[in-house]
Amino acid sequence: MSGLTASDFPAFLREAYGRSPFPWQQRLVERLLAEGRWPDVVDIPTGLGKTTMIDVAAFVAAARPDCARRRLFFVVDRRLVVDEAYEHATALAAALASPKGPVCARVADALQQAGDEGPPLQVTRMRGGVTWSWRWLERPDRYALVVGTVDQIGSRLLFRGYQVGEYLRPIDAALVGADSIVVIDEAHLAEPLIKTIRGAFAADQPRITVRPQPVVVTMSATTPAAQGQVVHGLDTDLGDEVARERLTASRRLHLLQPDVTKKTADAVMAKTLAAWATALAGDAESGRVIGVICNTVSRARAVHALVHDGDADAVLLIGRSRPIDREYLLRRWYPKMRAGRVRAAGRPLIVCATQTVEVGANIDLDHLVTESASLSALIQRLGRLNRLGKLPRADAVVVHDPSVGADDPVYGSARQATWEWLSELAPLLESAQLGQGLDVSPVALRTLLSSVDEADRQRMREPLPYMPVLFDQVLDAWVRTSPAPHPDPPVAPYLHGIDRGSADVAVVWRSGLPSGDPQAWPPAVIAVPPSTEEAIEVSLHAVRRWLAGQEAATPLADVEGTPQEDAPLPGPSKEPRQVVRYRGRDEAELVDPGDIRPGDLVVVPCQWGGCDEYGWNPSSSSPVVDVADCAYRGGRPVMRLGATLVDLARDRHPSVADALEDLIEQTRADLDDDAPPATGAYRKEIQRIVDLLPPEELEDPLPLVRNLRALTRCTATFPAGQTYVALLTVKGGAWAGDTDAWGSSVAAPGKKITLAAHQHAVADRAAQFARNLGLDPVLVASVWAAALWHDEGKRDPRFQAMLHGRPLRALRGEHGRPLIAKSGIDPADRATYRRAKLIAHYPEGMRHEALSARIARLHLTAQTHEVDPDLVVHLVAAHHGRSRPLLPPVTDPAPETIHIDDLSLSLDTSETLDWDAPRRFAALNQRYGRWGLALLETIVRLADIWCSEHEEEGQVPPS
Repeated sequence: MSGLTASDFPAFLREAYGRSPFPWQQRLVERLLAEGRWPDVVDIPTGLGKTTMIDVAAFVAAARPDCARRRLFFVVDRRLVVDEAYEHATALAAALASPKGPVCARVADALQQAGDEGPPLQVTRMRGGVTWSWRWLERPDRYALVVGTVDQIGSRLLFRGYQVGEYLRPIDAALVGADSIVVIDEAHLAEPLIKTIRGAFAADQPRITVRPQPVVVTMSATTPAAQGQVVHGLDTDLGDEVARERLTASRRLHLLQPDVTKKTADAVMAKTLAAWATALAGDAESGRVIGVICNTVSRARAVHALVHDGDADAVLLIGRSRPIDREYLLRRWYPKMRAGRVRAAGRPLIVCATQTVEVGANIDLDHLVTESASLSALIQRLGRLNRLGKLPRADAVVVHDPSVGADDPVYGSARQATWEWLSELAPLLESAQLGQGLDVSPVALRTLLSSVDEADRQRMREPLPYMPVLFDQVLDAWVRTSPAPHPDPPVAPYLHGIDRGSADVAVVWRSGLPSGDPQAWPPAVIAVPPSTEEAIEVSLHAVRRWLAGQEAATPLADVEGTPQEDAPLPGPSKEPRQVVRYRGRDEAELVDPGDIRPGDLVVVPCQWGGCDEYGWNPSSSSPVVDVADCAYRGGRPVMRLGATLVDLARDRHPSVADALEDLIEQTRADLDDDAPPATGAYRKEIQRIVDLLPPEELEDPLPLVRNLRALTRCTATFPAGQTYVALLTVKGGAWAGDTDAWGSSVAAPGKKITLAAHQHAVADRAAQFARNLGLDPVLVASVWAAALWHDEGKRDPRFQAMLHGRPLRALRGEHGRPLIAKSGIDPADRATYRRAKLIAHYPEGMRHEALSARIARLHLTAQTHEVDPDLVVHLVAAHHGRSRPLLPPVTDPAPETIHIDDLSLSLDTSETLDWDAPRRFAALNQRYGRWGLALLETIVRLADIWCSEHEEEGQVPPS
């Protein structure tokens, strides 16, 4: 036991951040440790440290594990530019990894799992999954903090993760849907998600509980709790000096309604918002930060265009931007607007933004100009104004577009209702001079709202969408991930309601896609797999219209699941353009716009435009910067030595551009002389280039610099006929994975690991994961046995030939060669991969899991094991994400005979399909629950991945 008590929590925060808790935070810890359960609702105003819920969860997990969960998911319904929760969680993880005091050390010790030399707390920011999700959490027993949106987390929970390959979906579903706390921050549109989670787990009642079901906690200062819910809110917080300063922060509200018609609204509204922002910015040395928050991306862009050439600096913040671009943008501008900065004289800054700054952005504005919106949205926007209460006065001007009424495309009738309520409290501005204004400090606003009856409050909220009923049959369809059923029920209606817009599509821009030869695009994309770090998530409807050369039918907001008209496309102004749909390793195809589906990741040529430094811009025809070389890919970057890299470096890190160009030219010359450089030469040269960077760029590296540093451990390949001369990668790069025979059968280049050593290592690691999670002994034994036999199918001589990279006929003559599980061939070496498959004659599409499962059944029959036999066979068959409920039906054209000395028997490979698998799969879902079974699969799969990543070999054979 850790011996930690609630009285240790203030010291925990002081050691981690140098501050003490607010009263509501301390009371929450006391409540959790005393009652052993989380409240349903945390009702706290913005600006009063709601991200400390992260610290509360970590501390309680250490002090009272029975009240804890392994993973905390922090959910927002905004596309965030600044992710305060992620930054906060990262700081906590650092404080636990290197404790500065005794309480942090005790918390870290309590969270550290047996056999885990990694951090006691892992933090990740959830994005799409085709290139990284199989490693987004290394261990199922490690405590983790995960931040993401309704779509990202909700789709994963329901076994249909957007941009996640079908074979990886069970892992994501298990990690979200088992042993988790789901905290939904200011989820104004998240009622469907909340209802879906609670409905799904009310319907999932296993006979044997593997791990606890999720706990759902909503945080909202605007939505009342339902009857019977436990609420945790403010009490004595006004007695705390810092809390009182924030709760009474000066905020004066002013109302403005320009004279517009539907035809003039766009121009007049943009000009009005820009004019007020410029006026509030003051003179050229005011140093003020003015926020302009708009309801749509197009209006935010229009305002930015009007102010960015003025006497103030100006930046545009929209959520629909590439994470890599966002990191560069915020490095420049965020220090000038963040809360806690030192205010000083200098050029003012006008921040033009969308809803993306309403949640998760710890920015502190001196004055605010905003479009009218729903009550909850306005309260969030006001929360960015004088956030810490340090200014004697801060003004907010709310500008209302009267040409749009109850049919507002973003907020519906709630915008008009909120405006009418405010108009009863404050007069309209009649001149450019601000009057006294309405007091809307957090305390004053709560007082104003206390006199509003519930019916009027409801009219000022966004209308609740219609939610379909979640039947068992729908859940049963979703758990069938491989093969998925047809038709496959969509998950979007269960995340946002059926009257909401379509799910998003991730768009990636790439150079080097020849304009006259689209058929060459899929191979070019596969050669360097796309990453969601270089993608923008945009609604399916908006992407289709852009590809057809049409303007958006409705304004695009930065809120997930807003009402959106998916009307048929009008006649295109030009021929619709095909795109590459990427679905994972070696899976890329050309598709028409009408064939793009929700959750797809598509790749388009850079020369088509559609994106700028700020994000999605469908009206732009300027070429888009290709940022693939900046994608970190979970520590395995891929860098293309070519002109695109040099252009990127000149734009963002000019100090190394010339050196990179010299390296490329030297490589090209060496290849012309048939003398490709050795890997060691690249490592030395990359290190020399890194040494050219200024110290400030190395201290907290931006994406390209981060990748250069990682590539001081690079390997190199030399593709023929591409727009680059070489690929630099780190141990497999983006091609390593666990979903296919090749990517999962590699160790360090040149190192082979025997089958027995690998299976023993995976069995030991899987059993350790299971014990750390507190699983029942029978389940521990079952995952151990499944892991011990998971790769038995690699005994097939053809599979061994493929791993050795030798022709089958040559391998047959080499008796006594040990069976191997890991080849030592780098998966980034695509030419060797293709050659190995060809000469081994391993049947196309055949899965070694089928043979592994047959051999596991034989072991279970021949020996006595305290296990669940059906579970063991399923875990073996599903250890690469297939067999849910069937493996691919493949006929073996030339069956081989496999000899199993341990069992003193032989069998042939002709039986490739287990027709009992669907019955077994259905029974196991009922026995352990849908998410419980997925978690058991995940334990085996992550143990396999762990041992492959760390090149572990078993030490002691099991008895």
